[in-house]
Amino acid sequence: MPKKILHLKENGGRYFYRRRVPERHQKTLGIKMWNRPCGDVSYQKAVALVTGWAEEHDLLIQSLDDPTVSRPVRQATEAQAMSDRLSIAESAMHAVFGPSAANPPPINLADLPRATRITMQMTEQNGRFDEQDRLIRYRTTLAEAFGPHVAPPSNPDDRDEFDLIKRKLERRISEIAGDPNTITRVAERYYDFASIRPGVRSKYRRNIGKLVSAVGDIPLAHLTAGHLRTFRDAQAKTMLGTSLAAVFTPIKGLLNFAVDEQIIQDNPMGLVKLQKDKRSVEERKWKPYRPEQMQRLFEAMDRFWGQPIRNMSDDRRRSIWWAVRVMAFTAMRPKEVMWLEPSDVTDRWIRIRRSKNAGSDRVIPLHPELAKFPEFFHAGGLRCFEVQTKDRVQSVRHNFERLTRELMDPPLDEPQQVLYSLRSTFSNAMRRAGADPTMRRAILGHKEAGALRHYDDGPEFILKRNAIRATDPRTVYPDDDEDDDLGADDDRN
Repeated sequence: MPKKILHLKENGGRYFYRRRVPERHQKTLGIKMWNRPCGDVSYQKAVALVTGWAEEHDLLIQSLDDPTVSRPVRQATEAQAMSDRLSIAESAMHAVFGPSAANPPPINLADLPRATRITMQMTEQNGRFDEQDRLIRYRTTLAEAFGPHVAPPSNPDDRDEFDLIKRKLERRISEIAGDPNTITRVAERYYDFASIRPGVRSKYRRNIGKLVSAVGDIPLAHLTAGHLRTFRDAQAKTMLGTSLAAVFTPIKGLLNFAVDEQIIQDNPMGLVKLQKDKRSVEERKWKPYRPEQMQRLFEAMDRFWGQPIRNMSDDRRRSIWWAVRVMAFTAMRPKEVMWLEPSDVTDRWIRIRRSKNAGSDRVIPLHPELAKFPEFFHAGGLRCFEVQTKDRVQSVRHNFERLTRELMDPPLDEPQQVLYSLRSTFSNAMRRAGADPTMRRAILGHKEAGALRHYDDGPEFILKRNAIRATDPRTVYPDDDEDDDLGADDDRN
């Protein structure tokens, strides 16, 4: 007597594979039994076929025991079966609208919100339904009540209620199925598509995060102009127009990307106005330090940070001293200094990569005043800032402000003079030392305007080195009506 083979059945001399689907996976796969005929084959061949199929289904069952695998499978199964599975939700809709047909009868739009609410309530209160049962009914309701065959009402009040119920239904679906197009998910796709740099990406995430905190991480299609205006008004209470525009920069980019990718049909930002900052550039920009102020600043740095200080480790104190000094003699942005890597610093130059934008990548010759910086940096200098994962500049910024506003006497307390002012300070010093605009742009990391930048790499290294060496932000130049120290009086004689 042949050995009994599991799942092998025989009927009238023909062989079949018959196996019950585990109850926990019956809704996932949409079936209760696997039934497969082996065909007109011998017993030995039938055994081989059934054994192979059993092994395949053993692996399938094992994989479906992982919820991350079974959830999308079940959603796909039920979406496929949606058209021919009549649910309580469908019955409720048909009671109001009549049966679905190729040419459905006219729908009384005034009854639509009430009928949809009843359907949703019936679905939510049925204790026999699990998440996937509710999902199929929500999707069916959405297709029946808000599908292409339903024209939105023209009355403004009815349209508002129509849109409100539709968004509620879509939100229920996204809460269960997981909407791939929420604000944060689309934002990440936008960052990757636009190749947003790490530093800028962090800033964009913070600003998008402010929007998410205000409206929730809703599907992007649910973001309305009303949401954006409410968010704008709340932010405007605590910031100036330029700062508000910076907050909305990634939001605008995100929405433009979503429209181009057909994730949303209309851009709600078109109905939102941002107040323009009417201040002049001179009023808005950070003010540079005068040479006399830089002399006082360097003296204070040596006095307060050049020796042990209370409540500050020696490593941090020396790192802050060097970080500020590097900014003062390179015009580097604070973040560019904080994110330097070992390969970026040599005895001849400092290389800036992955900065604000592609045009900011550059090589700056090492200033003579920074001759000892490479040794300090490669010995582990600035590493103490790496623990500040969100903003490495924060510690330097805080201590710089404390030095200039509190410790110096008299203080340097002009509100528009901050750590970032060292950038414009060095730029002005280069101009006073004779550097032309092209040279200053190359050192600052600003893009050359026009098509010329495609064919010109900018000033040679030796010319940049000469310009850097000739620049000292502490040097006081005489006014036009004063005698200088270069023998001007002798030339007139």
